[in-house]
Amino acid sequence: MFLIGIDIGTTSVCGVLYDPLQDKVVKERHAENHFLPGEGFRQDPEELVRISQSLLEGLLASICPEGVDSPESGESSGPQIGGIGISAQMHGILYVDQNGKAVSPFYTWKNEWGNESYQAGKTYAQYLSEQTGMDLYAGYGSVTHFYLQKKGLIPQDAAAFVNIGDYLAMVLTNTFEALADVTIAASFGGFDLKKRQFALSAMETAGVDISYYPAVTEGKAVGTYQGVPVFTAVGDNQASFLGAVKDKERSVSVNVGTGSQVSVFSGELYETGKGEVRPFPGGGWLYVGASVNGGKVYERLAVFVREILEAFGISVEQAAVYEVMEGLGRTKEATNLQVIPALYGEREKGRDEGAILQTGIFGLTEENFHIADLIRGFVSGMAGELYALYQGLPEELRMGKTYVTASGNGIRKNPLLQEEIEKLYKLPVVFTDREEEAAAGAAIMAGTLVGKERNTHEK
Repeated sequence: MFLIGIDIGTTSVCGVLYDPLQDKVVKERHAENHFLPGEGFRQDPEELVRISQSLLEGLLASICPEGVDSPESGESSGPQIGGIGISAQMHGILYVDQNGKAVSPFYTWKNEWGNESYQAGKTYAQYLSEQTGMDLYAGYGSVTHFYLQKKGLIPQDAAAFVNIGDYLAMVLTNTFEALADVTIAASFGGFDLKKRQFALSAMETAGVDISYYPAVTEGKAVGTYQGVPVFTAVGDNQASFLGAVKDKERSVSVNVGTGSQVSVFSGELYETGKGEVRPFPGGGWLYVGASVNGGKVYERLAVFVREILEAFGISVEQAAVYEVMEGLGRTKEATNLQVIPALYGEREKGRDEGAILQTGIFGLTEENFHIADLIRGFVSGMAGELYALYQGLPEELRMGKTYVTASGNGIRKNPLLQEEIEKLYKLPVVFTDREEEAAAGAAIMAGTLVGKERNTHEK
């Protein structure tokens, strides 16, 4: 029996076929994802569903050309699919009507409208944080919802908001109820971790219209797709951890995609003033230091190098630029050129303020004014930001770690960044044999839930 995992990322969508007996991904399918024109970092939910369903159908057809046999039927002429798990980029929301139909774009985690001025010199995010006593940032679903509410931009026929992964589950199973797994719900902000529920009273007191919030659940089968259970979507950070980390007690997880995160697991809930605490599938918590700067930062450096080459009439493919940069970076094992490549700002400050205050190149001298130093300085700065986030986590969580599990193409395809991570953490960097960790984690999660569906948290 196989399991399927679908991961809806910021720039791509991936589907995997996972064999739990071999603990191995046996097939992968990929597609690109794009933003809609205009401001707001919005995406088309119907297009994302179309892409995801196409990948799903391709995986099903690859092993079951004539359709899927229901796991409950007891009859099978070939391989069976035990369950379908979904992983999705967190924080973002879209609105659905009472029939479960999308009536808005998907406002992603990159949406910055919450950083606009609201009142008394405070932004929408700052106002909500002050009123609720919780950390709420631009891009969080609750902040985006509050902004749209105050601007009068919530569609008239909207009945609830959900994450894109939730919407995919609704479409696949033809269900109308707005549900969010606790791992996704917490990412919206305005969430009570101890109760594992939205802090609706605090949000309502702050002026947020709470009638649109979805019901919170854990480990629930939303319905079936061709007889196969489809489970509520989980956060891509948790799914990536689940798909990559073999020993969650001893590993530090570093994920570098469009953004980046450093995560550690604990079965205990600690009070911490830094980072984020995210519910983990099946129980426990992930303590996360998240950055809006990830692989996109290094990509911008590669674009800069390519622009210089083309200015001199040298045409080169982008992939070749990365190879040249790696070779140049290896000629400089260390540099005293300090680079803080916070090109996309800091979540706490917002893009513009963060970029002005944080991004910089320091200690430039005649001796280190070389491209090799700049490349090494860039990856060192990227690693340094993640390490600072890690150091901000409670000391109890950092004890007993023996290795760093790396995931995401932003580090998998950047050996220089791997080297800098090892230097700072003083731990070896290891990878799993699964390159699509979030999709694999979604499949693994589905496997643990087959036959154990439950709905322990009602709205």
